[in-house]
Amino acid sequence: SIKTQAAIRRAFTELIREKGDVNAITIKEIVDKADISRSTFYTHYSDIFELTEDISNMFADDIANIVIETHKNMSGADSYRKVYEGVLTYLYDQGPLAKTILVDMRNTHIINRISDSIRDSIGLYYKTRYKIRDEDLTRGTATFWTNGVLGIMRDWANYDFNYTVSEMSDII
Repeated sequence: SIKTQAAIRRAFTELIREKGDVNAITIKEIVDKADISRSTFYTHYSDIFELTEDISNMFADDIANIVIETHKNMSGADSYRKVYEGVLTYLYDQGPLAKTILVDMRNTHIINRISDSIRDSIGLYYKTRYKIRDEDLTRGTATFWTNGVLGIMRDWANYDFNYTVSEMSDII
C-alpha cells in the first residue's frame, strides 16, 4: 500500500514537472506512468484533487517541519538564517517540481495550502516557544513571515534558482 501510494505520487510528480499544470493531468496518465490499474488508484484516492491535496500537504508539511525543527534547536537571528537555508535547500532539491508548484498560477490552491500550513505551524511554534497568548498577534506575525518569505522563494523559483542557497539566505 505504501509503495503503491509512493508510485502514484512519483508518477504525479513527473507529470506535473512535464505539464506544469495540475489540471492538465489525467488519472489515465497517472496509472499508466505508475504501472497500476485504475481501480488501484481509486483504492488510494477518490480523484485527482485528493491526490493533489496529498502532494501539497506533504510539500507543506516538509517545509513546516524544517521551520519548526530548525527553530527548536536554535534561537536568535542565526536560527532564521538556518530556517531559510533549510527551506531553500529543500526547494532547490525539489527543482522543477518546486518551480511548478510555486510559480504556476494555475496551482494557486497548492500554494495557498502550503502557505496555510506554514503559517499555522509557525503560529503554533510562536505560541508554545514564546508563550504568546494574543491570537491576532500570533496569526499576524506568522502570516507576515510566511507571505514575505514564500513570496521571495516563489520569485527565486521563477528565475530558475538563479542564486545559490547561501545568496538567497542573505537576501531574505
